[in-house]
Amino acid sequence: MRTPSSRRTALLALPATLAAAAATAQQQPAQQWEVTAPGPETPRPLPGERAIGRADAPVTVIEFHSLTCGNCARFHTEIFPRIKAAFIDPGLVRFLLRDFPLDRIALDAAAMVHCGGTERYEALLATLYSNKEAWAHSPDARAWLRRTGTLAGIPAARIEACWSDRGFTDPIVLSRLEATRDFNVNATPSFIIGGRLYPGVLAFDRFAELVRPLLPPGAAPRG
Repeated sequence: MRTPSSRRTALLALPATLAAAAATAQQQPAQQWEVTAPGPETPRPLPGERAIGRADAPVTVIEFHSLTCGNCARFHTEIFPRIKAAFIDPGLVRFLLRDFPLDRIALDAAAMVHCGGTERYEALLATLYSNKEAWAHSPDARAWLRRTGTLAGIPAARIEACWSDRGFTDPIVLSRLEATRDFNVNATPSFIIGGRLYPGVLAFDRFAELVRPLLPPGAAPRG
């Protein structure tokens, strides 16, 4: 399980926005951190919670994740595909993803993924997690992220606008603050299942153990 303290060196390099926000989350309600309002030129749609699965699924699971988190990458590349096939695709679970960026590179990565819009979100997320070692520790991570985004069809100028406009990036920072305030999240990945917080990677069998009692009578995962 990766914690913000384990990223101390990277956190020292954060811009004042994320560093101040992280400190605020430990001391004050999230709403006291002043979020920059999006302007008319701010790219849309704005970052926010992203959902995978049917809106009417009987169980909702929330994951707080950071794109530079090694355990998040392991969960999404090794475990999530099986969860998706067994629980999400059959309509049993709606899986919500919320940003919890641990460092500046994670913030840049999240902004690029959201910059692509909802139609590119899942594919970009999978690409970044499956190639995390290629970019997360790179001295020029933005170059890799920019190239990946443009290959996915996002204009380079739009990516730069998403990075430079605080009206676009502040909602990502706010997501981290609200996670700490509302759920006491302090590590990634962390999951909310049945109203309870489960920090750390969830193996498939453990995920199934937690979700099965929440399913309607007669409902069973696929496979």
